[in-house]
Amino acid sequence: MGVRNKHTRVLINILKDNIGNIFKMYPRLVHLAKNPDKYPFDVRYNYILQIVSAVLKACNVELDVQGLENIPEEDGLFVCANHQDKLDALVMWESFPRTLGVVIDGSASQRHFAREMFNMIPAIAMFKDDMRSMMKSIENLSKELANKINYLIFPEGKYEDDCKSLLPFSGGSFKAAVKANSIIQPVAIVNCNHVYDEGFKKPFKVQVHYLKPITPTEYKGMKTVELANMVQEKIQSIVSQFQI
Repeated sequence: MGVRNKHTRVLINILKDNIGNIFKMYPRLVHLAKNPDKYPFDVRYNYILQIVSAVLKACNVELDVQGLENIPEEDGLFVCANHQDKLDALVMWESFPRTLGVVIDGSASQRHFAREMFNMIPAIAMFKDDMRSMMKSIENLSKELANKINYLIFPEGKYEDDCKSLLPFSGGSFKAAVKANSIIQPVAIVNCNHVYDEGFKKPFKVQVHYLKPITPTEYKGMKTVELANMVQEKIQSIVSQFQI
């Protein structure tokens, strides 16, 4: 069994063991997702955060968050993180101090739990095999950023078993940010792939490093591929220092 499949099995088992604490939240999640007009956004978003905290607690994840002072006060941030595991997005929602939307893979947006969660928060699906849909999603993301909504993206697009070396960041991932003149907020997630090592039997610390932001002035005139490489290098430097 591959490492990733083993991680999925362990995660499913731990959620089953905590079904009373987590899955009892599902009916209200479905209700809120089906009736967004009846509830203020804050109510829906805060419920998502409750679920996120419950899952991380069940998985015995402790966060070591560094660099919060680097996050600009201005919203409309393009938050770029490396991708290590299924829990990465949850780690980001738990650690980011303000509302955070997400760019997600189109197929992932149709899964149970994920589907309802993404109906309750700012979310844009990217279908990689449909170029027309991709261009429309990039346009929508650019508009959302321009409207001062923060968005999380994983420019690697996927993750592998070896998380010490980042996969190439997609230059196309940065087109919306450049078009919207967004501040780019690099984030390094460290050791999230190792939370499974002890089967969640004891607390495990995941590091989240918010690096210094990159302003439009700094990346003006750069090609998106060059910008992607610059962001990747900044995140890689932290991962190389602290990844187990």
